[in-house]
Amino acid sequence: MLTQLLLIGLGIGLDNGLAAIGLGASGLSRRLQWRVAIIFAVFEAWMPVLGIWAGREVASVLGRSAHVVGIAILALLGLYSLFKRRDDDDEIEAVERARGLQIVLLAIALSIDNLTVGFSLGILRAPLALAGAVFGSVSFLLTVAGLEAGRFLAARLEHLPAERLTGLVLLAVAGWMAAMA
Repeated sequence: MLTQLLLIGLGIGLDNGLAAIGLGASGLSRRLQWRVAIIFAVFEAWMPVLGIWAGREVASVLGRSAHVVGIAILALLGLYSLFKRRDDDDEIEAVERARGLQIVLLAIALSIDNLTVGFSLGILRAPLALAGAVFGSVSFLLTVAGLEAGRFLAARLEHLPAERLTGLVLLAVAGWMAAMA
């Protein structure tokens, strides 16, 4: 069962790594990068656990739409990053708070379809703690890799404002997820 959980973890955690590229390109401090990786990992680990607990009734309601909701939230975050007003000097603290909220919303958007994974794992009687630990660990590693890739890209694409690069990457991830659905 460990091999299957690792493969599922790679499949569902890849979105986190791709989205983290955009966040890494936005110039996050190393400290904030670690927070992002931990937040992503926690949501990636707990969504399937919540899915297992929620049961079959909720699975029938969210099963087909959970992926679409996650894609829509990603696309909205990408559009927001592209088109938000930029008053950097006046609103630095507000931007920092918004960034934190964006990170949590992004973690939710990337992991909400994992509720469905949890439903199926519950039906298959997969070990709950092991599934959560594997998914969280894989997500953490993929997120750290994505954040570093984003930092690398931002250094190479200095002419593009960080918010624009972040928005483009989030939209690309949403498009990729929609194409794979």
